[in-house]
Amino acid sequence: MAMHLRRKASLSAIFVFWILAQVRPVSAEEAQVPAPSGVGAQSPLASGPGGTVPGQILNYGVDVGVGETDNVNLAPTDKVSQTLAVADADIDIEEQRRLFNVDAKGTFSYLDFLQGAYSPELIGRFDGLGKVSIIPGTLRWVVQDDFGQAQVNPFAAVTPTNRENINYLGTGPDLYLRLGSVGFVDMTGRYARTEYQVSPYNSDLLLGSIAVGRFLSSGSSLSLDGSAQRVLFANTLLNTDYTRSSAYGDFEAQGARSDLSANLGATKVSQSAGSITGPLAKLKLSRKLSAAAKLTFTAGRNITDGGTSFSSLQSGAISTIGTLGGAGATGAVSTAPAQQTSSNYTVTYTSLKWEYTRNRTTVSASGQWERDSYEGQPLLDLARETAQLSIDRKLNRHFSAQLQGSLYRTDYSHTDYAETDGFVGFGITFREEKGLEIRLRYDHESRIAAGVGAGSNYGTNIVFLTVGYRPKPRSAS
Repeated sequence: MAMHLRRKASLSAIFVFWILAQVRPVSAEEAQVPAPSGVGAQSPLASGPGGTVPGQILNYGVDVGVGETDNVNLAPTDKVSQTLAVADADIDIEEQRRLFNVDAKGTFSYLDFLQGAYSPELIGRFDGLGKVSIIPGTLRWVVQDDFGQAQVNPFAAVTPTNRENINYLGTGPDLYLRLGSVGFVDMTGRYARTEYQVSPYNSDLLLGSIAVGRFLSSGSSLSLDGSAQRVLFANTLLNTDYTRSSAYGDFEAQGARSDLSANLGATKVSQSAGSITGPLAKLKLSRKLSAAAKLTFTAGRNITDGGTSFSSLQSGAISTIGTLGGAGATGAVSTAPAQQTSSNYTVTYTSLKWEYTRNRTTVSASGQWERDSYEGQPLLDLARETAQLSIDRKLNRHFSAQLQGSLYRTDYSHTDYAETDGFVGFGITFREEKGLEIRLRYDHESRIAAGVGAGSNYGTNIVFLTVGYRPKPRSAS
């Protein structure tokens, strides 16, 4: 019943975002509004020239099919083959209007193990953010929902019995006040609920933040930001409530080809047993190298927790693990790393991503590194490295080819455990102009473990054939 309620909550959020995206278009005059700034809100520099905002992006697709795997249990020996029936769906909505903004992305796979190796399951990831203006330019209400899966036991393969659903649902107001022509005060309030299918980390969150700053030019701003959040757990026998507060300076700049965002300050976590304080630093730089290529660099250090990492898809959640059979027309569905405690930890991370899109070819290559350090719990300390590559090439009017690959390494230095997960996938897709899509996909997954995990190595091959519908994308106007 609990699982059913969590799925229902997430799917209800998807429905709300879909309805918002179908609201009537506004006129050109209505679209001429400045985009407000604020903590937890869109950057004050995110609007287009003259304060205009983009129009609409709508991509979606569905398919059904059948697959075969030679190692459904991801076992090192005594491999068991299995036939799977699959239904996939994905959606990408971006809608920015005078009275509302919607940004929602989701990829889902429903898997049925026909020989009964596991019960049927729905896996996927959904991230949705909706903003409705109550007083245009001054007050708006925000709803955020993030739904997906995470590993339960970090030392075992990611099978259906070793992952759980997690859902984060938050809502609250954003208030924007202008001080003359260049000054601003932005305030945010949030209530959020995080629920876990298995782990005892269900919690409520109350958050407030404020930013006081000024626009230095039409393309840059500087502010002093502060935030405080109180986390209250449902199970206080295993978890301790805490308060986490941060104070930092924020600088943002946007140019014709480059965007820069930099934060510098400190974070403090207070619990009944005491408190810890650490630096807060983040740098994000993106550069448009050419009309077809873009490079993005991110680095930072902060104190965070597993729930925040999951909902924000950064630091702890930036690296994900492949999921057997979990792939639709847009690529593999992934599983977030296991959360072994509700305690806060210090994360240090960096990432680099290169994107290339031109004519018939799309390429994305990225690498991430992070280190998680737990105060007083050294056995949980770990380091992660990830490398990813995705290539899509349109061969002719109807056929295209896709190649995906990733390496994911986790090292628990104080536990004598390390693993390297590999994934490579290749697909051939036939698309008909009216939306018919037929896809043949081959995936290979593997694990090499050392230390206490030695002997859990595995390899698996899986083939899928799907038939679906994917209309031409509706791009921003």
